[in-house]
Amino acid sequence: MISARAFVIADNPTYLSWLQAALGDAIQCTLAQPEDAPTLLRRLSQSDRYDLLFCEFEDDNAPERAALVEAVADRFPELPIVALGVAESASTALIAMRAGVRDFFVLYRDDAKLAAQVGKLLRRAGVATVMAAASSGQGRVYTVMGAHPHENIAFLAAHLALAFAQRAKKGERVLLVDAAMPGGASAIFLNLSPSYSVLDAVRDVHRCDQTLVDTAFTRHADGLYLLSMPEGELVRPPLAAEDFGRLLQVFKGLFSVVVVAVDGQAGLPLLRAAIEQGSRTLLLTDQSILKSRQSKYLLRALRLDDTPLENTALVVDHYRRRLGLEPQNLSGLFDLPLLATLTSEGVSRIQSMNSGESMFDLAPKDPYCEAVRALAQTLATGESAPLAARSDGLLNRLFR
Repeated sequence: MISARAFVIADNPTYLSWLQAALGDAIQCTLAQPEDAPTLLRRLSQSDRYDLLFCEFEDDNAPERAALVEAVADRFPELPIVALGVAESASTALIAMRAGVRDFFVLYRDDAKLAAQVGKLLRRAGVATVMAAASSGQGRVYTVMGAHPHENIAFLAAHLALAFAQRAKKGERVLLVDAAMPGGASAIFLNLSPSYSVLDAVRDVHRCDQTLVDTAFTRHADGLYLLSMPEGELVRPPLAAEDFGRLLQVFKGLFSVVVVAVDGQAGLPLLRAAIEQGSRTLLLTDQSILKSRQSKYLLRALRLDDTPLENTALVVDHYRRRLGLEPQNLSGLFDLPLLATLTSEGVSRIQSMNSGESMFDLAPKDPYCEAVRALAQTLATGESAPLAARSDGLLNRLFR
């Protein structure tokens, strides 16, 4: 056990004796009655260095303790903070984790694992900078982008993420970040009811770590982790582009693959953040004049903004032959390589959306499933599609 000093904030002095008995002499614990944030910060700044902070959380004081923990975490981001409680209700534990605590221990229940877990926290804190540098850029981010809000953006992103999750090796983890509108579409398609959203994660970006992921993120039966926009939001809530980009960077160190869904109405700064963090970006459109023109305007705006698009490719959804706007022509028009065309048979897609079952489970032989799995394989192996020749004639005139 590492020799260390811990500060204990609790109304009940029983916590001090419990911690001392469970941790032994290797950690010196100092009990303090709860104080307001300025007083606590001043005390931590003026005293000798503390290696750990324990904070009591109960159902009736959770919001106040969360504010206290947030203030300490902002001022001393390197200081591990651990929550204590007489019980571990899901709502109180979530409040504590979102505030920035690294773990939650229950009085007289977690005696056996307390010393080992605290020792692990202290070791992690001692090498936090090294670990962050080692893990930076480890995971790969794939962005599915559409010009305007549409359910097919989330539908493709969800199935692409599932395809990655199903092919993941032991120890590899996959995250779906659905920042597109309509809000909560991916959660509906996967029959999940998340209580922690993309908005929450962006607010918690400075405290996002493995503990928060395991505690707050929703997980699908196939192992896929999910963050989505709240379903009840009819108007797009604001997302800070800088924090969103920073969050994706954090996720690279926590997940092997991150699939992001986003639409053009999120704004150029947020789109740029997603594209810059991504290994590849997929522009999703279809063969309609309306969607194609919207996609053309989006690309024009991104290029005028100097957004790097060299790793962006085209995916054409709902493909049908002889509709006039052939994928190769669209590829040339957009000056993007064509990476995939997607189609599905009959009503399989709407049945999947309505049932909360993926196409992989509901209609595994549907061509949509084969195309998405092939797309995941292409992205995983780093293959790139050839750039199509630029289109001339009637098609270009339609898009002037």
